[in-house]
Amino acid sequence: MKNVIAGEKIYFTHFYEEDFEFLAEYQWDNEFLRHLTWDTFHPWNVETWKTFEGDPNDNERFMFAVRDLTTETFIGWVALSDVQLKNRGAELSLAIVPQTNRRQGFATDALNTICRFAFYELGLHKIRLSVHSNNEAAIKLYEKIGFQREGVDREGLFQDGKWLDVYYYGLLLTDWNDS
Repeated sequence: MKNVIAGEKIYFTHFYEEDFEFLAEYQWDNEFLRHLTWDTFHPWNVETWKTFEGDPNDNERFMFAVRDLTTETFIGWVALSDVQLKNRGAELSLAIVPQTNRRQGFATDALNTICRFAFYELGLHKIRLSVHSNNEAAIKLYEKIGFQREGVDREGLFQDGKWLDVYYYGLLLTDWNDS
């Protein structure tokens, strides 16, 4: 039986106090900020970051801290939001921090693990996400997993003095490449 909250490199937990302290400091990283922020940036203190986790009893949102399986250190988060039980869909968000943890397979493993949870534990039919058109690494990863581009919000994001597209992706169980 596959573990739906652990992969080969990562596992999911709740957030620890020090995770919120880390995020309050790390939010100032420019690359993280530019790909995370949809609209105007409002800095969060530790107490505000604590509200980020949300209500653990809310079936419309499932949020997990992502930890390195070997070192047990916090390396980001993954969430399924706007979970619709009738339509069996959800919106995905993922962040791997800091930059030194990127391009090591953590994001791929976290995506596959949250897909296992979504499809096999929650019985979802579809996972959706949006991504800025300039986030090439994320786009490549999503497409590798099997996400299909379903739409474009042309010039829907103003960043660094220019207009960027926002891409909308969807993943069905039948599309998923569990790599």
